[in-house]
Amino acid sequence: MKSFQSGFNLIESMVATLVISVGLLGVASLQMIAIKGSSHALQQAQASDLMKALLERMRSNSDGVYADHYNIADSANYNCNVPLVKDCEDGITICNAQELANSDLYYTICGYDATYMGGVRGSLTNGSISISCLGGVGSCVNGINLKVNWNERILGQEGEGKKVLPREISLNTVIAP
Repeated sequence: MKSFQSGFNLIESMVATLVISVGLLGVASLQMIAIKGSSHALQQAQASDLMKALLERMRSNSDGVYADHYNIADSANYNCNVPLVKDCEDGITICNAQELANSDLYYTICGYDATYMGGVRGSLTNGSISISCLGGVGSCVNGINLKVNWNERILGQEGEGKKVLPREISLNTVIAP
């Protein structure tokens, strides 16, 4: 009489567990990479959107652009805790080119909501913006350079936020008078 074995023995079960464990670790690793890629894409899209919104504001205030009212070397030192003297966003207040530029920069850098800091500062990690005339100070007729900078954490080296890569989107354009 022949005896047939049915089921798994202990060694087969351990090998199967090992194979499944290695596969699950691979899936977990891919998930982390996908999350990081998604985070990078989100920050890049936010930077692009903020830049596009500011450019539209600048196009509607070309007098402010040509008068060099948008020139800002680095918004890292911009004080978002000081409210605007004249808020040009309420739809009622009449503003000159300088006041409109101040309002545009404030909302681009600091955002619209006091409880949630949006804009470049709140949307991007260590975000900053710089705007300069291509022909030097006071000569924006030649065009402007707009840069948005932020830091991105390096995957797997996020410990205490010290391992970062600097990121930048830069655009040269001419604002029509």
